[in-house]
Amino acid sequence: MKIRIKEIRQKAEKGRLPGKLNQGYPPKTLAVFIPTITREALIRFSSSDLLNELGGVLIGKVGKASRRMYVEIRDFIPASKGVSHRASFEFTNEAQQEIHETLHAQFPDMRILGWFHTHPGYGIFLSSADEFIDEHYFKEAYHIAMVLDPTKSEADIGVFVWDAARNRIRVPFFELS
Repeated sequence: MKIRIKEIRQKAEKGRLPGKLNQGYPPKTLAVFIPTITREALIRFSSSDLLNELGGVLIGKVGKASRRMYVEIRDFIPASKGVSHRASFEFTNEAQQEIHETLHAQFPDMRILGWFHTHPGYGIFLSSADEFIDEHYFKEAYHIAMVLDPTKSEADIGVFVWDAARNRIRVPFFELS
């Protein structure tokens, strides 16, 4: 007899959007909000190693307002036990365990919204290895992928969400002050 553990599905919190969207933002596309302080902390962390890729998970809340799903990134957990190379980042089993322990101990009211990693000097895109991680570990409709290139004078940040056909598309993020 096989025992299957069913994942507990958390519903999106109903409420108001935490900020304004650009006019014409596609109605069925996930909206991504991030406070300035969190964006700045991500840039500082990303700038701590300009020779190797770094990564981790984005945490916060999932909400729904007027039939639009959105995420509000409130913080992040670096994968300090991940393996960094010049052109790749690997989430090891130890890194995943540490992330989940940190999430439950320090951020019990938040959930993982997706993941981030850096492309120092390479620009903003999702490689085939990044797509593999997405397809196997971050496949919920609210999961996002964020890529940062901290080598620019103004760090470049790209946010990717799932579209209706299950392709990653780059979208703007909306900053909260």
